[in-house]
Amino acid sequence: MFVNSESLVSNKDVYSSLLDLCCYSILKLKEIGTETFNNDFVLNQRYSRKDVFRILCWDTNPVAQNVGGYMISKDEKDCALFINYHKEENISASTKYHDRFISRNEFVWMSKSGRTIKSNCVTKILAQNKSAMRIPLFVKKKNLEGIEFYYLGNTQVQKDTAVEKLILNDEGKNVSVVEMNYTLSTPVEKSLYDYITNT
Repeated sequence: MFVNSESLVSNKDVYSSLLDLCCYSILKLKEIGTETFNNDFVLNQRYSRKDVFRILCWDTNPVAQNVGGYMISKDEKDCALFINYHKEENISASTKYHDRFISRNEFVWMSKSGRTIKSNCVTKILAQNKSAMRIPLFVKKKNLEGIEFYYLGNTQVQKDTAVEKLILNDEGKNVSVVEMNYTLSTPVEKSLYDYITNT
């Protein structure tokens, strides 16, 4: 049944609830800081993949299984990185990527297996300087934490660090991946950094 929004707002209880919600939202944004308006995401806050793609305004919300560790938007404006920092022993060998922090503002990342320097997704990421692609980094300590990742900021790929490597798959055969370094726009907060990196 269609409800007229004007009649809803004229209801004192609905009006009061909406006003409370708006006041709370304004206070929360002031508490978080004005940089939220420029960046869409709040540093160190947690987001699911679904949240991320909604905030990035993707036309469709991709299936999480298809995303895996990253996905580039159709318009090539964004490439969200999702990292499970401590990998489980029971996952396939070809997905035990050696993603790791070098410091609080530098991160080493591996592409999906079967990719080379010439792979389409890799060349697009490495062209970030030309395309101005946004590459936000989302990390969780381990998969058992649930579906949400900490937003650790936007990153800049260090193109000259990209190198092809080989890792073993479940059959014991070598498969190629591309490893590269990223610089974070803001160093990871020390307490969160320690929490994520410590086993």
